[in-house]
Amino acid sequence: MNVSCIAIDDEPAALAVIEEYTHLVPFLDLKQTFVSPKEALAFLKKERVDCVFLDIKMPDLLGTDFARILQGQTQVIFTTAYPEFAVQGFDVQALDYLLKPIEFPRFLQAANRVYAQQSQRVEGQGYIFVKEGYDWVRVSLGEIQYIQSDTNLLFIYERSRRVITRMTVTELLRILPSERFLRVHKSYIVAIEAILKIERHQLVLAKTTIPIGESYRESVERVLLG
Repeated sequence: MNVSCIAIDDEPAALAVIEEYTHLVPFLDLKQTFVSPKEALAFLKKERVDCVFLDIKMPDLLGTDFARILQGQTQVIFTTAYPEFAVQGFDVQALDYLLKPIEFPRFLQAANRVYAQQSQRVEGQGYIFVKEGYDWVRVSLGEIQYIQSDTNLLFIYERSRRVITRMTVTELLRILPSERFLRVHKSYIVAIEAILKIERHQLVLAKTTIPIGESYRESVERVLLG
C-alpha cells in the first residue's frame, strides 16, 4: 500500500528537504509540492491524498487554519521552525509535528505513523518499513510477536524471523497502533494477540515468555483484564 501525500511550505528550501525524504521512503507517493496554500487547496478539491506535510507560519494562510479546512479529510503532519506552535497543531488533531531542521529518522517516524493509520483502513494486516543495515525491510504488523530493545537497537521478532533495526522503544511505539501493541517492560513491547497466558510476573507467548516490569503491571492489567 502506498501513502499519497503533498507538501506545503512557503520556503522552497524546506520543500526540497521534504521532497528528498519522501523519495527515501518506499511507500510515500509525493504527488506535488506547493509554496502557496491557496493553490494546494485548489488541488485538493480535485485530488484526494492520504497525508499533507504542512508548514504552519505562511503569509497567505496559517497552516492551522488550513488544517481546520481539511479536518477529517486527510492526515496532517505539521512542519515548522517554531516550537511554540505545537499546542495549536495538536488542537487541530494533527497526526504529528516535525520541528525544523527536520532529521530523516524523525521524518521516517512520522511517515510510519501515517502508514500505520492508513493500514487500519484497508483490508489486510498492514506493515511498516524499518531499516536493517543498508536495506529497508517490510515488517508485517500481523506477524510481530514481540519486540526487545538493547540500547538503541530493536530486535523485532516475527513468527518466522528476527529483524534488527537501530531505533528506540519510544520511537517505535509512536508508529505502532496502540490497540494492537502494548509496552509491558522498559525493554519489551508485545503484540496483544500473541499473548496466550498472563502469569503473575510474565506473559506467555507461543515460543517464549516476556517479563512484566513492575512499573508497567498496572497498565498491563488494565489493558488486558479490563
